[in-house]
Amino acid sequence: MTSRFVLPVGDDVDLVLRERWTADAMLRLAVANIERLRAWEPWAQGEQTLAALIAYDRLQMLDWVDGRAVPTVIRYRGEIVGTVSARIDNYQRTAELGYWIDAGAEGRGLMTASAAVLRDHVVSAYGVARIEIRAAVQNRRSRAVAERLGFVHEGTLRSVLPVGDTRHDLAIYGYLPPS
Repeated sequence: MTSRFVLPVGDDVDLVLRERWTADAMLRLAVANIERLRAWEPWAQGEQTLAALIAYDRLQMLDWVDGRAVPTVIRYRGEIVGTVSARIDNYQRTAELGYWIDAGAEGRGLMTASAAVLRDHVVSAYGVARIEIRAAVQNRRSRAVAERLGFVHEGTLRSVLPVGDTRHDLAIYGYLPPS
C-alpha cells in the first residue's frame, strides 16, 4: 500500500503516515518486540490488540489533521520496521519525538536517519522552536539516538516514568533548530 504523505529518508527508507493499512504490520512488530518494549514503554504493559492499535492510530490521525501530531512508520525496503512520531504544541511551538524499532532492524542507522528527517520536517512545516526527546535513563539505545541527532541532555526527572511495577528516572533532551 502507498501513502499520500511520504518523507524520503534515504535509499530504501521512508516515513509514511500511520494509517489503517499500517496497523496489521505494527501489531506484528509490537508483539514480536513486546518484551524489550515492556522495559521502557507504559503502553506496552497491556495486551496488544488490533482494535486498540486501530483506535490509537485513528486518534493520531485526527491530531495530524489538526496539526498536533505527525505519526509515521518507518519503511525499509517496503517493509514497516518501526515508528517515529512527533507530538506538536502549536501554542508553545514545541514538539516531542518518540520512536521504537524492530530488534532485527537495529544497528543500521535507520532510526537516527528517520528521526532526523522528522525533526527537520516539524521545524520547517510547523515552525517549532524546540524539540524534546524523553527517555528512561537506563535506555541507552534511545538516549544514543537523541545524542546522535544533536539533542542536548538538559536534565533528569527522578522517578517520573511508571513502567509496570518500576518507576524510571527520565532523561530530557532538547534541540533548538539553528536560526
